[in-house]
Amino acid sequence: MSELLRRLGIADPTGPGWLTVAFVFLLALFFTWRFLPQVRRFALRVGWADLPNERRLNREPLPNAGGLAVYAGVVLALVVAAFLRPILVEQVLIQVLAILLGGAWLVMVGFIDDQFGLPPLFRLFVQTLAALLLMAVGVRFEAAFGTPLDPALGLFLTWLWVVGITNALNLMDGLDGLAGGIASSAP
Repeated sequence: MSELLRRLGIADPTGPGWLTVAFVFLLALFFTWRFLPQVRRFALRVGWADLPNERRLNREPLPNAGGLAVYAGVVLALVVAAFLRPILVEQVLIQVLAILLGGAWLVMVGFIDDQFGLPPLFRLFVQTLAALLLMAVGVRFEAAFGTPLDPALGLFLTWLWVVGITNALNLMDGLDGLAGGIASSAP
């Protein structure tokens, strides 16, 4: 298998990078697609679901643990990418770890919020921590339309992006699969 991957340029650090990206994306997509039904069944069995009420459109319990399966697919993709393209991943390893850690915080807080409800200020605090972690390792807006940004504006836009996208997806999460579908089609 490794020889086939090397011939395709996927496991070769000097090979075409788009093959690695495509392979890892498809692997994550397949894993998530196969893992989601098990998470859904488990969530319904243990009661991790939004029950029908006057505020919701669902007529039956709607599982709210799908983010766990999606996050597992992302982690799998990053681990596989690290094995297939180790030289390229080493250059950004600290940034990848920061993204994983910040993402884990957001997934955990989102899951707990779905089950028990958390105060909005606490969720905003955790989202801000995740944004600050990214900024600390150099993941931030630095240019817009090819024009360099003022560093303070870049930090603000990074915070706004993390908090804004997180809350936008959270607001879309009332319909089964909508948030995941939108997130998978976003750049």
